[in-house]
Amino acid sequence: MISALTERDDGQVLELIRKHGGKDFQARQISHWLYRHGAKSWEDCRNLPKPLLGSLAAEHSLRSCQLGTVDISRDGTRKMLVQLSDGEAVEAVLIPEGRRQTLCLSTQVGCPVGCVFCASGLDGLRRNLTRGEILEQVMLARELLPRGSKLTNLVVMGMGEPMLNLDELLPALARIHDPEGINLGARRITVSSSGYPKMIDRFAETEPAYNLAISLHAADEDLRRELVPHARCSVAELLASARRYFERKGREVTFEVVLLGGRNDRIEDARAMIAALDGFPCTVNLIPWNPVDRIAGLQRPSEASAENFAERLRAGGLNVTLRRQRGADRSAACGQLRLAMGTA
Repeated sequence: MISALTERDDGQVLELIRKHGGKDFQARQISHWLYRHGAKSWEDCRNLPKPLLGSLAAEHSLRSCQLGTVDISRDGTRKMLVQLSDGEAVEAVLIPEGRRQTLCLSTQVGCPVGCVFCASGLDGLRRNLTRGEILEQVMLARELLPRGSKLTNLVVMGMGEPMLNLDELLPALARIHDPEGINLGARRITVSSSGYPKMIDRFAETEPAYNLAISLHAADEDLRRELVPHARCSVAELLASARRYFERKGREVTFEVVLLGGRNDRIEDARAMIAALDGFPCTVNLIPWNPVDRIAGLQRPSEASAENFAERLRAGGLNVTLRRQRGADRSAACGQLRLAMGTA
């Protein structure tokens, strides 16, 4: 079976090159062609000897994923269907905003968390993505960028729960951050999680220090369990892990709240959040719910309601951002990613 080079670390690539009769410096050359120049095939590695490339090609590919359908929203957001070698697929989203180009990538095929407002977990979890499959989403997204543009930010907020796939995510992020790889600064990389304090603690031990976002959604214990039914920890435990992250890394944590009209955007919900986050250096990112075809009984709050909720939090001393909807006409907005491309 042919394996992809994106699944291997530098030491493994070096061992592979030696096995096929190459010289040590050629391992670095191949990595540069793959990650810096975006080589898609061995033929793209133009300064390496053909006998070496032929020997490698017989047993290994550079990549394992293919770009499928690309849906382009009216606002320029691009939703990518990434086809995996076993027939599975995930979605990733490229979001332009001025000179900023942000990629939202996935870490699992499906999702086990089952948030009541999110499309990604409607059919459960199929499997974890490999490090190569995570990394190749970035490589495929770069190929869609307009000439003269470059990827500026990465948010691990697509399909799946990143903290449940750290064994594959962390090596992928290391390659994305590596100056000899894709070379994206750690401060431009944000990983989002719905919980899992022990894994957040492990993430806090990682170098370099990436940004952390936590999907809080509600500070009230009972309400959060309604919205995130498979949550494995209490609100208090989750906030404690966020504080430990801040103390270890000195990086402000972002708390994400998907706002549901009449469900978690009430005065009492604002009061509970202000009390829970009092004195904690953080930002609350409010995300008005993006409707999903297969989810009934929820509603997107009005603009006025969302603004009022944001102002209540600000009046309580919290730093608040209100996310602008992007890509919703192509089911590419936050919470709308799913296992198969929509046709809307």
